Amino acid sequence: MSRAVIPFATQAAALGVALALPAVVGANSYALFVATQLGIYIIAAIGLNLLAGYAGQVSLGHAAFVAIGAYSVALLTVDHQWPFWAAAVVGMVLAAALGVLAALPAFRLNTWYFAFITLAFALVFEKMIVEWRWLTKGFAGVVGVPPPSAFGYEFGPRPLYYTVVAVTIIAFILVRNVVHSRFGRAFVAVRDVEPAALAVGASPQRTKLVAFVMSAALAGIAGAFFAVQKTVVTPDDFTADFSIFFLLTVVLGGLGTLWGPIIGALVFFLIPELLAGLQSWRMLIYGGMLLGLMLFAPHGLYGALRQVWRRFAGPSPRASAAAEASEAREHPPIAGLALAISGLRKQFGGVQALDGVDLSVPAGSCCAIVGPNGSGKTTLLNLASGYYVPDAGSVKIGDVEALGSGAQWIAARGVGRTFQTPRLVADLTALDNVMLGAYTRERAGLLSTALRLPFARAEARRLRQEALGFLQFVGVADRADVEAGEIPHGQQRLIEIARAMIGGARLILLDEPAAGLSMSELERLERLIMRICGLGATIVIVEHHLDLVANVASHVTVLDRGTVLAAGKPAAVFNDGRVMRAYMGERALKAGVPA
Repeated sequence: MSRAVIPFATQAAALGVALALPAVVGANSYALFVATQLGIYIIAAIGLNLLAGYAGQVSLGHAAFVAIGAYSVALLTVDHQWPFWAAAVVGMVLAAALGVLAALPAFRLNTWYFAFITLAFALVFEKMIVEWRWLTKGFAGVVGVPPPSAFGYEFGPRPLYYTVVAVTIIAFILVRNVVHSRFGRAFVAVRDVEPAALAVGASPQRTKLVAFVMSAALAGIAGAFFAVQKTVVTPDDFTADFSIFFLLTVVLGGLGTLWGPIIGALVFFLIPELLAGLQSWRMLIYGGMLLGLMLFAPHGLYGALRQVWRRFAGPSPRASAAAEASEAREHPPIAGLALAISGLRKQFGGVQALDGVDLSVPAGSCCAIVGPNGSGKTTLLNLASGYYVPDAGSVKIGDVEALGSGAQWIAARGVGRTFQTPRLVADLTALDNVMLGAYTRERAGLLSTALRLPFARAEARRLRQEALGFLQFVGVADRADVEAGEIPHGQQRLIEIARAMIGGARLILLDEPAAGLSMSELERLERLIMRICGLGATIVIVEHHLDLVANVASHVTVLDRGTVLAAGKPAAVFNDGRVMRAYMGERALKAGVPA
């Protein structure tokens, strides 16, 4: 059997076991009840994994969203005789809507403060369920939740089990489709390298909100099935322990992996049931397993299984994306954007980083900014690209005033950039990192992406080919399938340039792209910059390698202590006595170093 077939065979076997279970254990058995409950927990865990594992927002209040779905179904079906399906939709929508409210603090808080906020939300919600007796019946709860029915047929334990299995599979596929799309790449970028997300035009706030709403909606639908399976819903079902159970399930199963929540729920939900005969030893065994996992499987059970598989089976034969990029592609001309900066000021506390800086870069030209360390070069790039808010001045990109605009807005206007230290998403491949750059160009929405509609699939294929073309353009197509964290420093810088170009950048800001490069890499970079200039793009480069600057730039601006010391043609600027004194030192001036 080919190794590529094994994952599909494993999934087919798991599905076969799930479908055959009722025939083996009986329709009214306790085992089927437990299996149905397991499926419900997996649905909620898949949603939490999307939020915490991919988007990096740890929630300790997931039980509250399950409770919203459960109480919505219980109250609407018992008190108002609504059909289950309509009540489940209401529960899912309500959970998603309250997810929006709960997500608002995430825009301003870091991960762990946000976790405490969600925990507080869950605690408050639990108290509200108790206090709102006129609605929720308080501690007595809502009793007698009817099972779902369709066309006059009432779902017994077996049809309910199959329905939960179907919903679990659908939830898994939808989340998998989203994770492998631009939304998934943006989730991981916001989680790991937020500046990179901003550089490609992805709003961290909107990205977190999408993750939270999807996660809450899945918790809501899980709660709907929770209510009909237990037939009674009480506040004791949705305590803080319930939220922590979900988080524990996801973390120990494999945070940020598609199969992690399934494996985690399977192990940590079923093991206590299997150890029922060892009641006095159960907690000791359970604690020992948790300790062992923390020590020997920091990436969760799925990570440990994958590591063992790789150790015994060797590296997996990858379908080489590089082979698809073997043919040279012509890149269309780029209509460069002009950059005009005037009177730009920025102060950090008592330090005047920039003081009335003027800079004019015509469209299609290459301008270099040089100066000693601390002269304000990177600050200037950060202000031009919207990472900092200036105190005064003007920044015009093309004919549009961009002063005070956000980084993602400026990126969407056609401004791409690289960073002093490469900001690639280490867990994504080089190809995915480049495709991340096309975030604002993709038109497929969340729904069409999740459903893999033909339009979304065609767009993804086209952008993948484009990304391979740009990797080939910068000379690292052979690294397409390699995770960015395993790629050498110099090649990471080239991938950053490819990421900027696929986003349709017409003005590219390069922050010390030659730092840390070998001589051969430096020559390669120089040729690449000249090729990009040849296509018509405007380039602003901050650099210390003066030979590189002299070869690629048509105009040089020298900064010193936040002000413009000199500006003009490279030869004239490098022979300016003030520049040599400030940038190269007094000794270079006396020695008469030629430009």
